[in-house]
Amino acid sequence: MGEVSGRSVRVSPTATTTYRLTATNERGSTTANTTVAVSTSGGATLSGNLTTRTLTLAGSPYQVTGNLTVPAGNRLTVEPGVRLVFMGHFKLAVYGRITAQGTAASPIVFTAGNPTTGWAGLRLAATSDAGSDTLERCIFEYGNKDGGQNGMGEDGSYSEDAGGALWIGSRANVNVNYNEFRFNKAPTYAGALMLIAPTSSGVATGNNFHDNECTGPRTQFGGVGGAVNTAHLSADNQWTFRGGEFRNNKAQEGGGLYFFDSNVTLDGIAMSGNTPRNWATPEPQRLTVINTPR
Repeated sequence: MGEVSGRSVRVSPTATTTYRLTATNERGSTTANTTVAVSTSGGATLSGNLTTRTLTLAGSPYQVTGNLTVPAGNRLTVEPGVRLVFMGHFKLAVYGRITAQGTAASPIVFTAGNPTTGWAGLRLAATSDAGSDTLERCIFEYGNKDGGQNGMGEDGSYSEDAGGALWIGSRANVNVNYNEFRFNKAPTYAGALMLIAPTSSGVATGNNFHDNECTGPRTQFGGVGGAVNTAHLSADNQWTFRGGEFRNNKAQEGGGLYFFDSNVTLDGIAMSGNTPRNWATPEPQRLTVINTPR
């Protein structure tokens, strides 16, 4: 038995945050420690189909209580500063187009209500819709693919077990710039971002990837790309990753990035702490490396 004294502190986090509480006695000695997770609350709820609409900052944070789908022929626009909090293992599947363009001061956040369970990631599926997608100055955290190593997925190949935060399928004109990908994981390929068979070239500029993981064992079909994996990028649909940082990501092979059947350029990327090495590919002749460590 004991008595608790001292001032109280009110916290109002803008993200799901873990706090450490420490109890001390009158002599200043620590007697107990514990941690508590404090989640966001309030805002509108989202579930089901999202036809053409804008998610406004005024309505944020949005609590996602079921799978979300943007049907073909529709565009989802997300304003700067918006937070989407996935309250269960739910996904956002886009068959139309998406514009999520934050600012340095007001990034857009895709997160999970329960970081341990995570959420099922953003999927940009094959589409014939004209126009482009923009994902810029967003934070993607606690994406968690748990579909097993089977390669199947209703949104496209490996959409259930690759690209913990973001899976991009066969579509053109996708812009992925100045985003932060952190604490995401997937069992087969790409703890954070999977790019498979795009139908146009692209440049991903200034993205920071840290503490992402491909959790599966190294097999013919998995265990590679702690943060990023690309597959089936020809000379006509090659991608460049320019600037930004890959830090403390891990996989069985290609701790930061792994490239399969891919024409890719790495240009001026900072690399540190990726396990077992920064990047890997079975076809090094298809990789152009500029001012980026091995």
